[in-house]
Amino acid sequence: MKKLLFIIVALVSLSTLTYASFPVSNEVISNEVVVSPEAPSTNSAADIDWTLFILCFFLGALGVHRFAMGDITNGILMLLTAGGCGVWALIDLIKIAQGKMRM
Repeated sequence: MKKLLFIIVALVSLSTLTYASFPVSNEVISNEVVVSPEAPSTNSAADIDWTLFILCFFLGALGVHRFAMGDITNGILMLLTAGGCGVWALIDLIKIAQGKMRM
């Protein structure tokens, strides 16, 4: 039982490290701030990938939406950790609803 618990904790930790280790660039492109009074909205219903949203909503804990995106490694980790106990799946669902994740 202790070995099984250790394996589960290790997989959850690994999935957290994999998910949180993304590249961040510290480059400053310009110092100018451009303000446009007629700036278009950044989030519209057309930006959301509805197929991915539905897959994540119903099967997010199994990582099916990650498999559909082609992200096999994170899909397997989500499958083994039940979507990071649902937290990882919820974060993905929010990102998909914001239009930040696409197939």
